[in-house]
Amino acid sequence: MVRFERERFDRGLLLLAKAVAVGMAYVSAVPIPGLTSSFVAIFGSLLPFDIMVASTRPPVRPADWKHFFLVLWPRVVSTAVTLLKGVAVGGGFGILGAVGLPFSVGAVLTSGLAYVWASRTRHNISTYVALIGGLSLFERLSNLEAVETWPIVREIATAILVSGGGTLLGLALGWGVGFIVGSVTRLFLSRPYRTLQSAAYEPPLEHRRFSDILHLSDRTMLASVRVEEQAPVAHRSLAELDLREQWQTTVLSVKRGDEELVMPRGSLVLEPGDELIVLTDRDYADAVRRQFKAPAAEAADPA
Repeated sequence: MVRFERERFDRGLLLLAKAVAVGMAYVSAVPIPGLTSSFVAIFGSLLPFDIMVASTRPPVRPADWKHFFLVLWPRVVSTAVTLLKGVAVGGGFGILGAVGLPFSVGAVLTSGLAYVWASRTRHNISTYVALIGGLSLFERLSNLEAVETWPIVREIATAILVSGGGTLLGLALGWGVGFIVGSVTRLFLSRPYRTLQSAAYEPPLEHRRFSDILHLSDRTMLASVRVEEQAPVAHRSLAELDLREQWQTTVLSVKRGDEELVMPRGSLVLEPGDELIVLTDRDYADAVRRQFKAPAAEAADPA
């Protein structure tokens, strides 16, 4: 009972502390020029917060601080890249808007393309950085009375300085808030807590998608097959079938009733009703499936 109550206290404290971190990050970034600063501060605060509440001890050793900054640094780069992508899109459509492109069309294309392009940036904290930064520059350029080189360069430089400076400052404030609130919160927790959605670390293997763990080529595929009565593979051992040599196929698991064998031995004899997960070459997939079907079923199924 005591342990259960402690668990409830820890989880409640985590929710409250995260809300405080987000709120403080937003409030601290409000005075900063540039619409992107508040968004970046909010999302930026969550990363160091998660790092600190997941730590087994405060970052006192050089190795601890090295790990801390190694996690943060890619986010600095991705934030800058995300912003530049938005500015590039906004600048292009802003110039087109100044020479006659309808505002609504330019706004739709700017927001959509900036968002999609930014979403492909690895380690990005918020695609809204590109979205808002791009729209801000688009509006500046599309409202120019004349298309001249110097005004365009000036507006682009201003957008980069205002949005870029505000973004990076908001990022720094968010990290500071997240680090402080997370450090204080960790003092009152009974153990480290890891959030599966956090970008501070890779989720455990059991919580990750199979495709994220095993990177397959275009020629390789996973398939599920079931052994039918009188199928060529029925009542034969895996070693005897030699699927890997003949069909470029590896048996990953065999399910028989309530029992499941992972990476079964070659001595395992396949029985009708067994369900297998196999890793196979796409060129051999159809041929492999036919080995698990009864002759009558194979004749009835032209595929």
